[in-house]
Amino acid sequence: FAVAVTPDGHHILSGGDTTVQILSLTSGEEVRRLEGHFKLVQCVAITPNGQCVASGSEDETVRVWSLSSGEEIRRLAGHSGWVQSVAITPDSQRMLSVDDDGTVRVFNLAHGGEEGRFAYVVSSASVTPDVQQVDDDATVQVLFRVSGAGIRPLDE
Repeated sequence: FAVAVTPDGHHILSGGDTTVQILSLTSGEEVRRLEGHFKLVQCVAITPNGQCVASGSEDETVRVWSLSSGEEIRRLAGHSGWVQSVAITPDSQRMLSVDDDGTVRVFNLAHGGEEGRFAYVVSSASVTPDVQQVDDDATVQVLFRVSGAGIRPLDE
């Protein structure tokens, strides 16, 4: 269901069962398996600095993992529906997660705290490289402003 490539281009992450597989792009062999979700993994994202992996699942959690060790760093709970999309800001500091109950959440990756919650029915999130806006791939775009104070909708 989910695929992402590491920033260095050496590995591919694949989710679809209850795990995230890390595969070598050159050999295709499994390097590591991230285990912890108890329902299907629907989405994966890698921090631009290449240090962490985020995975969202039908178990209504996002888990953050160390890419180098495979250790689970934190479990982000609070969703009331399965997590369909995760996106990480270019500075690797914040993550947006989208669930099927129509909620976009913003988490601080350093401490795991929730910094914002917005009610928008979207299917996925992405972040532009200039860190100025976040948008979804649905017909309607919801734009956000990213600043040192956090992520806020442009209409606020």
